[in-house]
Amino acid sequence: MYTCAVVLAFLLASVSIDRIDGAPDGAPLAACATMTPGHGVDPQLITSSPFKTEISSGEYAIMDNTLNLELRSVNDVTTYKGSLVMAIGLVASFLSNGTFKLPRDGKVIDCSGIVGRAATHKFNNEKKLTTVQWTPPKNFMGTAIFRTTYVHNVTTFWVKTESIAVTYVMELPTSSTQAPVATTPSSASQSSKTWISLITFSLMAYLMR
Repeated sequence: MYTCAVVLAFLLASVSIDRIDGAPDGAPLAACATMTPGHGVDPQLITSSPFKTEISSGEYAIMDNTLNLELRSVNDVTTYKGSLVMAIGLVASFLSNGTFKLPRDGKVIDCSGIVGRAATHKFNNEKKLTTVQWTPPKNFMGTAIFRTTYVHNVTTFWVKTESIAVTYVMELPTSSTQAPVATTPSSASQSSKTWISLITFSLMAYLMR
């Protein structure tokens, strides 16, 4: 009887620990649809997220180029234990063939039967920065946004935070500001102004006599 009680207590403790730590080997395939952890609690407001997904190339990228994404802590203090990132577009089918490369400290998920459709963590240790790479569909010309779910702990997580929008183009746009061209009055214009001044001066002198 005593042995049974000890075993039961051990099992309960194991279940509790698993709930606190969350999925130790990354988000499950079932998370693809909603990107929401099955923790039984509501997520935090996106605007309060202490994490962000940065894209080093900025708002534009050359067609077929791989993007480097950084899933990082904004204040470099708060950590996350889990993450799940996916690419979305104005028309989802345009990005259906975009894939994530296998992260060094993570793994990819074949969401909707598409290989490498999402990337997630592999270990639930505390993190401040994770780097992942995404390759667009061949000849893709359009805009992509990356949604990331960050899990701080079992009761604190942020779902579908968004990166900046990245537009794939044939060549990067150049921002050129043309300086205004200084205009010099023509000699005829200057001569005309001179005569008007002389006539005005002469007329005033005549009236003052």
